[in-house]
Amino acid sequence: MTATSDRDVALSVEDLDFSYGQLQVLFGVSLDVYEGEALALLGTNGAGKSTLLRVVAGLEKPSKGTVKFHDSDITGMAAERLAGKGLLLVVGGRAVFSDMTVDENLEMQALTSKLGRAATKERLDVVFSTFPALAARRRQKAGSLSGGEQQQVAVAKALLLDPKVLCIDELSLGLAPVIVGELLEVIRRIQATGVTLVVVEQSLNIAAEICERAVFLEKGQVRFEGPTQDLLARDDIARAVFLGSKHPEEHEEAT
Repeated sequence: MTATSDRDVALSVEDLDFSYGQLQVLFGVSLDVYEGEALALLGTNGAGKSTLLRVVAGLEKPSKGTVKFHDSDITGMAAERLAGKGLLLVVGGRAVFSDMTVDENLEMQALTSKLGRAATKERLDVVFSTFPALAARRRQKAGSLSGGEQQQVAVAKALLLDPKVLCIDELSLGLAPVIVGELLEVIRRIQATGVTLVVVEQSLNIAAEICERAVFLEKGQVRFEGPTQDLLARDDIARAVFLGSKHPEEHEEAT
């Protein structure tokens, strides 16, 4: 794989602190995400992974530190503005309108983003070529889809907006291994188009399938940053991830 040092920085976080009221969750977090890479964001339960994505994506404001997107300071910028710039977050859980069809979910996304008719058609073509399983279920209600297909709809809604950096929270949580495998293929196809990915993942093995680099958070601090394969060799960290993966993460971070 291409060395990250040869790439421009797409997203940069520097000395970031964040608190929910009196409870501090992030402590001086710093990391860089490089153009075109897939970065895994790993950690024990309650480590601050989802909170970090929410701050980066403009859903929360940090108490200290900066977030830069292609060298522009976007700290505290609203999520809607960031989406327009190409920085998007797929939140954890099944982020779909269950009573709407797949087509209607995507049309609603296009309306909220004010995409024109021609641009919407062009982006829909990209989405359905990336998600052939969804193309066959366009008129099916999203709530009747499998968990994996609903996750694909959530990612497809973000892909519709032509992201430059796509953050995905809890990629495989609650999904069967065969469904996870299909989802990983979709993620690979998205990355192949040049989209930069930041993926919060509970499974170290799944992260290693798609991400060349990983950041490991523990108690709101970066404990490891480097090649995912090196992280796999760290028995102390790997043990923490596997033990922590028995319980769904967060929403200590989101409350």
